[in-house]
Amino acid sequence: MMFVIYLLKLKHNTMDNNKVIAEDWWLKPMMRSSSVWCHELGSKGQYISDYKNVGRDVRIVGTKLQVYNLFGKMLNEEGWQIKDSWKADMKQEYLDLYKENKNKPIIIKLI
Repeated sequence: MMFVIYLLKLKHNTMDNNKVIAEDWWLKPMMRSSSVWCHELGSKGQYISDYKNVGRDVRIVGTKLQVYNLFGKMLNEEGWQIKDSWKADMKQEYLDLYKENKNKPIIIKLI
């Protein structure tokens, strides 16, 4: 549902690939493995992994088109789902990090 809302927000704005923006994403909690090995074997003879619930808030820095493409990539590869998103203030340090990353989008983990 949030993906549709996110796309509708972007639909009203053109996909600018020149102006660098900062956007905060409040991600839905996900289950992540917290350990690789466990001493117990599962019913199929495989090791059981321990999982924990992880919620994240991230700041994305890139052009609107890069942010859009990054969302699709992270949805497919990591299962990220957005609860909410909003514009963040652009700081010079974000632009410097963006330029250091060869003008590719960056993800900053928020505390």
